[in-house]
Amino acid sequence: MRANTENLRISSGKSARAMISVLLLAAILILAVPQKINAANYRLNTYTVKVETGYLALRTKKEFNSKNEIGKLYTGDTVIECPTSGDESVYRYVYAPSLGKHGYVNGSYLRYKGEYDGEVMYAKVKTGYLAVRKAKAFESKNEIGKLYTGDPVVVLDRSDSEYWTVYAPTISKTGYVNCSYLYEQPTKRKVNTTEVPMDFPANSYADWNWTSDSSDFLNVRMQFLNTSSDQTIESFEVYVYAKDSSKNRIYGDTVYTWVTNKIVEPGQVVYCDYMTIPKRKQIRYIYAGVKSVTLTDGTVCERPYLDWDDDFGEWVVR
Repeated sequence: MRANTENLRISSGKSARAMISVLLLAAILILAVPQKINAANYRLNTYTVKVETGYLALRTKKEFNSKNEIGKLYTGDTVIECPTSGDESVYRYVYAPSLGKHGYVNGSYLRYKGEYDGEVMYAKVKTGYLAVRKAKAFESKNEIGKLYTGDPVVVLDRSDSEYWTVYAPTISKTGYVNCSYLYEQPTKRKVNTTEVPMDFPANSYADWNWTSDSSDFLNVRMQFLNTSSDQTIESFEVYVYAKDSSKNRIYGDTVYTWVTNKIVEPGQVVYCDYMTIPKRKQIRYIYAGVKSVTLTDGTVCERPYLDWDDDFGEWVVR
């Protein structure tokens, strides 16, 4: 393993922005980063299967291959569409109640039936997160997503006494969650959009590593400062993007997000948790900024958007 290396941050200068530039940057981030969904108004759609002969295969992947079949659907069967990122292809990600399974189907064989009237519930945990899992078991290796207090889910199947099948709109994933941490009413959270009491300090450091030279993923973390004089932070969400040696954005307008659950006292400097991002062989510059923090009194402080230049710090990966 290559030893961690600390790299001094290059300061990002503050500069005035014309209103049109601010609006454009806000629009870019809204499109690039998954946004919170108002679950009270959120609806999934149901479809009926229609095939001339044979069956419609439920698959683990978006491709026609007999090896990825996990179930068979016939004309008249109903499925619930569960939107995921990258659903522009002919394949749709669905939950099939008749099979008790979720996977991909060819959308050409689906006919719109109506809205799904499933129950919307909300995660509630004292600390940390509620894991969305790919199997009905408490194992770290089956985690596919994280839900925090107040995040909504649409219940697809509640027949199991411990793990329910749900669709989580905030992360666009379908999986299993421990139903003991689901409630009918969302926990009310105070939201403050005027100030986020966390920033990168002067001479902020980052360290990075990877597990082997064959890996194309970079593990990286940065230092952040609780700028408040009297507010204690219990978690914070960091947005990250990267550039190559020519300062071209590697992921286009994609921004990676990471939540760190850590108590940060007023004036304290801490590292965020390690973030794993791809294409490390191309990465020369890392940019990170704090999107939101949750205080110990339950208040959520969130920036409506992050300015590419003003709100992100820059670190050099050597």
